[in-house]
Amino acid sequence: MLVTTPIATGPTDLGLTATGPADLGRLLDSFRLLMLNHSRVLDHQGDLFGLGDTDIRFLFYVWATGDLVTPKRAAEHLDLSSGAMTNLVDRLVDAGHLDRRRNPDDRRSVIVSRTPRGVEVTTAIATAYGAAFAEAVPASQQRALADTLLDLGRAFDRHGLGAAPETSAAA
Repeated sequence: MLVTTPIATGPTDLGLTATGPADLGRLLDSFRLLMLNHSRVLDHQGDLFGLGDTDIRFLFYVWATGDLVTPKRAAEHLDLSSGAMTNLVDRLVDAGHLDRRRNPDDRRSVIVSRTPRGVEVTTAIATAYGAAFAEAVPASQQRALADTLLDLGRAFDRHGLGAAPETSAAA
């Protein structure tokens, strides 16, 4: 069953309460629910197109690069081994979502780009997300939310990648 209402107190095991000025506990719980719903949408969209979450993430990364990316660069972005990336590229080329051609700047590598089928899939998924954002976020607030989400992503990088978790002894 889809849960859409955050719990009133938030994550108390983190020492957060809903009584703080920014209501950080409720914010964290709301974000958890957003991630849960995002995961459900990805699973559903993946089922529609016969793709897994990593397949979809990769197709969107290829799109974000202007449909010109080396597998090595994509593997770094997706945090995949070269072997896993080779399998991913092979699978998506075989399924007709990607095209692979020699890299004109480096004969030892290739460039991947979306095929018309890959464009169709990413456009359909992006349309589903666009409809949800348009429904939930008034046009007058979309730019501010976009800026906040970019700031949040940068903060995740600073606090989540390679950051040692705090322990009660260190806190």
